[in-house]
Amino acid sequence: MALGLSLIFGVLYLLGGRRPVRLVDARPRWNSRRWRAVAFFVALGLVAAGLSGPVDALARASMATRTAQLIGLLMGVAPLLVLGAPEPRFRRLLNGRARPSRRSFATPILAFLLFNGAIVLAYLPTVYRVTAGPGWPRELGQIAMMGLAYFFWSQVIAQPAAECQLSHLGRAVVLFLSSAQLRILGVILGFASAAFYPVALADQQIAAGILMVPGVLTDLVVLTVCLYLWLGQDDRRQRKSVRRALTGSS
Repeated sequence: MALGLSLIFGVLYLLGGRRPVRLVDARPRWNSRRWRAVAFFVALGLVAAGLSGPVDALARASMATRTAQLIGLLMGVAPLLVLGAPEPRFRRLLNGRARPSRRSFATPILAFLLFNGAIVLAYLPTVYRVTAGPGWPRELGQIAMMGLAYFFWSQVIAQPAAECQLSHLGRAVVLFLSSAQLRILGVILGFASAAFYPVALADQQIAAGILMVPGVLTDLVVLTVCLYLWLGQDDRRQRKSVRRALTGSS
């Protein structure tokens, strides 16, 4: 299923990015558009390889490896997909209009609740047992988690030419809350006196460590970038206000 979906989205991405043939100065250049395409196809390759039968069988060997696979997909692959900016290309195929740039909190809040709620749901003992083995429940759960992860990261990483609906500070707050939830989940699993799942307690504790450390790295990196952009934006506003005051006084 993962391989088929990766091929479909890859073809759609290429079709949506077609441009008129230019005979003058047609030499390829490594601009931001090409780097975005590289990020998108690398992410699709990781999805196809990471969810394939042999790799997924290795991931099912323990709770720690399952958690590492999940974190890699949600915190590594999903942001790469968003960096590829596929939405403008898909809209071009559908002849759709650009997303409105007005600020709205409804969609980011919904993305935050669905994504973080799905992570908690995935670690409920009942759900864990259902998705532990091979079969359609596991495959469907993996695809659903990837979709929700993309939905979440698309609220904090802009896809040109559209802008994020949240401000830089709003994105930093959302990322902070998301990383805090992962840490809380990791603390609950790591400091439990007994295993909640049919695994060894040490295996559960290693999985908790993966949640608390590698699991929040992407959140912290993007959060830092958002704070940097917010502080730079605030500094530019202050300089403009000072310049206007000096111009008015003169």
